[in-house]
Amino acid sequence: MDGPMTIPNPAGGPQRAAVAFDARLDGLIWLAVKGFLLSIVTFGIYRFWYVTDLRRFFWTRTAVAGSPAEYNGTGKELFLGFLVALAILVPVYLVLFGLSVAVPAFASVSVVVSFVGLFLLGQFAIYRGRRYRATRTLWRGMRLGQDGSAFAYAARAGGWWLVIVLTFGLAFPFMRADLERYRINHTLVGTSRMTSTASGRSVLGPFLLIYLLALGPLVGVGLAMLVAADFSLPTDLMIPKPGGNPGDLIVNPAYDGSTIGLLAKIGIGTLVLCVPAALLLVPYYRARETRAFMAAARLGGVGLESTLRARQFYWPYFVYALSGLGVLLALGIAATLLAAVSQSTGIHGLYALLILVYPVVLLLFGALYVRQVQARLWAAVATTTAVVNPGELDAILASARAPGSGLQEGLADALDVGGSLQIGF
Repeated sequence: MDGPMTIPNPAGGPQRAAVAFDARLDGLIWLAVKGFLLSIVTFGIYRFWYVTDLRRFFWTRTAVAGSPAEYNGTGKELFLGFLVALAILVPVYLVLFGLSVAVPAFASVSVVVSFVGLFLLGQFAIYRGRRYRATRTLWRGMRLGQDGSAFAYAARAGGWWLVIVLTFGLAFPFMRADLERYRINHTLVGTSRMTSTASGRSVLGPFLLIYLLALGPLVGVGLAMLVAADFSLPTDLMIPKPGGNPGDLIVNPAYDGSTIGLLAKIGIGTLVLCVPAALLLVPYYRARETRAFMAAARLGGVGLESTLRARQFYWPYFVYALSGLGVLLALGIAATLLAAVSQSTGIHGLYALLILVYPVVLLLFGALYVRQVQARLWAAVATTTAVVNPGELDAILASARAPGSGLQEGLADALDVGGSLQIGF
């Protein structure tokens, strides 16, 4: 990477410095292949070292105001933290299971208790995991940090999700903004504290677009069904599918030709079409949210600006899908040729080669995901971000803060809420 690139400002406003990212990515494919293979032969244990290698790879190739970041976490810390977290969680699971067996009446309650408890524990673990990553990240020799309370963060998240349920999901962008403010307001760079003015209103429009696309047509069909049924829907409108799996339902044939039967079928079709269409807008929302939350973050007199566009979030997944289709097409051609050779030679053992190909395909998809999705998303967020007033970064002082314990992220790994590579903040 070259030195700091200053973005000219002909209007005479504040100076801006670009965030640079080395997009050559030499060695990334080998890193992914090695991590995948060693994770298999070690029954998943090596993944802690693989995650650490990935973070170090991306951190060191990202330069803020001309200075690259550093990541000095270790796989051993993550692994030991994971083991300690398991030692805490396993007894909890055993106690809940024992109570369900000893007190049958508690069995139904234990499901709710487990769900709520694990959700809150997961939020606690997410915050603690971020604290570990922050204290293992350095810039210009200054260690990042995070204070605040993981208990308070978990309680905050739990309260917001209750509000989301009560508002039928409409409070979601406000929850995202509130949790973002809590995280950023407790983030430290050296001895300086970051602040955030993230607002739910700034991302309400993109969220409502998804919300209305997913629920608007369904609500419309539902109201039409209520009117057609004189606000008394028949209890036998949906019946189990003959010969289907448990839970498979169909519209009762007795209502064929009726308005309510037709609307029920339209409702099923609407569900099949609208929910996937709404999910396709999630990258659009994430891009808008990232841009808005970046602009809301400050470090004293230093700010951030983002020009991130939704297409930069869609493109990596599009390339990954095309690459995946190419792999599957090649596999299909190979299978066809093997079948032809087996029939002509009578050597049916060639089919066994397809079984050996399966882990190779998984390996290819894993490596492609890291290279085509994670690397492109990281590059998109980094290279569309500019530092406003970068000269004031020189006033930041290093702190004597010690690095965090691997236990802080071990719980997140044990609950599978950690994630290998966090894009953005």
